[in-house]
Amino acid sequence: MVKSYEKVIRIDDIKEMPQGLCIKYMSSAYGKKTEITEDSLKHLLKKIRKGQNQGIFLFQDPDFEDSYMQIEIDKGLIFLQYVENPGTKEECSYSSFHPDYLDSEEESPMRCSDGQSIILMRYTMSNPQLAAKCVEYFVRTGKLCPEMAWLKGWRV
Repeated sequence: MVKSYEKVIRIDDIKEMPQGLCIKYMSSAYGKKTEITEDSLKHLLKKIRKGQNQGIFLFQDPDFEDSYMQIEIDKGLIFLQYVENPGTKEECSYSSFHPDYLDSEEESPMRCSDGQSIILMRYTMSNPQLAAKCVEYFVRTGKLCPEMAWLKGWRV
């Protein structure tokens, strides 16, 4: 029997936003992948800060077979999730979370960009400035932004 576990983790504070681009590609749920540039990152961050509806995947592997970050924004809610080692027994995820819904199975009103996935309220946040900072940090380093607590999920 497979059991699921979740735990809130916090890493640390960043002193200064790193420069350069570590994560190379982005794609919509059904779109073609595009290479991330400083300009495309700036445009993406602007849309996140404005809370504009979108669904984006960020990834390093051009074949999209490795770890990735998913960003969904809809109805004033934001979902960030980093999936590490997908499809393996070491798979785990790190998600944004809403502290008031940690013990809830309530579905959010968000419409996921793939047209079918359901995002629970516990995985949402509503701070677009922090979300943009997390996305920028991830693209520049390939790591989770230490200024936000993340909800780690895994199965045993």
